[in-house]
Amino acid sequence: MNRRWLYQGTVLALLVIVGWWVLDEPDRPPRSESLVEEERRPDNFTENFTILATNAQGAPAWELSAPRMVHFEDDDTWEVDSPDVLYYTDAGEPWRLVAERGRAWSGLEEALLEGEVRISREAGPDNAAARLDTSEVRLWPDDRIAETDRPAVYRSAGSHVEGTGARGDFARDLLHLRSEVKARYVPHAQ
Repeated sequence: MNRRWLYQGTVLALLVIVGWWVLDEPDRPPRSESLVEEERRPDNFTENFTILATNAQGAPAWELSAPRMVHFEDDDTWEVDSPDVLYYTDAGEPWRLVAERGRAWSGLEEALLEGEVRISREAGPDNAAARLDTSEVRLWPDDRIAETDRPAVYRSAGSHVEGTGARGDFARDLLHLRSEVKARYVPHAQ
């Protein structure tokens, strides 16, 4: 009978030790997660900056301003807080794209604006005021192109247009909604 109690006591003690070891383990982060966090350490950053890109003739093409931009070496991406992008046009006021946050890669050749995104243009002698609200806009800054496949709302001079997907070709001064478009127009009273 003593052997039976000794055997059961040993098994019970082993279960307690293994249980304590297993239950204590979740307090430690898994090895793979800690390696991922380590890889995502930024290698440099800049604060309160403006980048101005010019065309072949030296005229402003686009401009990016933000309070902070952080670079990650592991995937060569930039994360941008509150990006403010201006696309200059040949005539009229520039188009402004503002977002909650953004990411850029390929040496700023491609970017993504995330969160609430507003594309707007102030009224000028050559253009009416306009505004488009959407989310997640992909940019190709050097080509001055912006695209989204998300729902979008466009407003300008009595027009209210809703649709899904939008494309802006700011080098050619074009902005249009792609599908499921519903529009209302209210003419101004004279």
